[in-house]
Amino acid sequence: MPNPYKELAQLIDDRAKRGITMATSAVSAELGTITANGLKLDRFKYEIRDYLVAEYLTLPDSIGLPEQLKPLKPGDRVLAVPVNGGRDFVVIAKVV
Repeated sequence: MPNPYKELAQLIDDRAKRGITMATSAVSAELGTITANGLKLDRFKYEIRDYLVAEYLTLPDSIGLPEQLKPLKPGDRVLAVPVNGGRDFVVIAKVV
C-alpha cells in the first residue's frame, strides 16, 4: 500500500525544486567588456550604450585604491546583471 505522506512529501519537494529553478534562472549574470562607447556582453551581439554601474565601481581614482575598485575603463571585463525584465543591465563587479 502506497504511503500517502511519502507521496505528499515528494510532491512538495518537486514543486520547491521547480520554484528554485525558476527563481535562479530569471537572474543570470553575464560576462562582458567595457568598450569606449558602452558595454559589450559576451552573449549579445550589440553594444549597450545605456547601462548602470554599482556605486562602488565609480569611486574616484586615488593612490592606494586596489585594482578591483579603480574606475572602469575600456577593456575591463565585468559582470552584469539584467534588471527590469532584461531591458537594463547593471554592472556589479569588475572581473580580474
